[in-house]
Amino acid sequence: MSGNLIFNNACKVLAALQTDIDAMQALVDAGAVECPNAGQLHSNLGTLRLAAKDMSDIAKREITTLKREKALSRANQMQEDYSRLKNLFDHLRKIQSERAAERDRSELMGSNNAGPGGRRRATAGSKNSGEGPSMSDTSAILMMDGMLKENESLTASDGRLDEFIQMGRGALNELYEQRQLLKSTQRRMYDIANTLGLSSTVIKYIEKRASQDRWVLFGGMVVTLLLMWAIAHFLGRKQA
Repeated sequence: MSGNLIFNNACKVLAALQTDIDAMQALVDAGAVECPNAGQLHSNLGTLRLAAKDMSDIAKREITTLKREKALSRANQMQEDYSRLKNLFDHLRKIQSERAAERDRSELMGSNNAGPGGRRRATAGSKNSGEGPSMSDTSAILMMDGMLKENESLTASDGRLDEFIQMGRGALNELYEQRQLLKSTQRRMYDIANTLGLSSTVIKYIEKRASQDRWVLFGGMVVTLLLMWAIAHFLGRKQA
């Protein structure tokens, strides 16, 4: 795959990523705790990272200094854009995870008015009454901690699953590129074979023509000698 084609595909992915992350930013600003297309965003980020790496590898193989510097500049810019979007995506995901954990904690405590203020008021009331946490509160807290850990584990598993999906996509892309390379090599081999077949036919024709020319040469030499002998013999008899 050529450098220009990789660059054009990377620009398309970059534009789509920028639009999706802007939409995700709007959802986070609106208080959303989930992003519907987070998996697709993660996958596109992986695609952009691979594209930036491929651009850098191709740039290093450029022959002229001017083309190499231009290609490296584009590859570095693409890498910077990837890092910027990846950091923003991770930041937004962290905010959503924290909000989801806060929501789960509030639901677990059974508070209709979920939020930090309600918990502070409950804690203050407990202190003013001089009573410690009850057994039910302790069980609820332990259950809440277990659910939070489970949520963190599921979030980490989701991230790893996205990474595995991206690795699979990268492997498929590499297999597709290798297939294209093998098809191109096969076509070249067919062209070479056809050229060799034509060349062998021409060589055989030349050898045949050279053999015929050799016999014509020898025949001409023999006829010439006979004519010379006949002329000399005739002139000798005439002088005698």
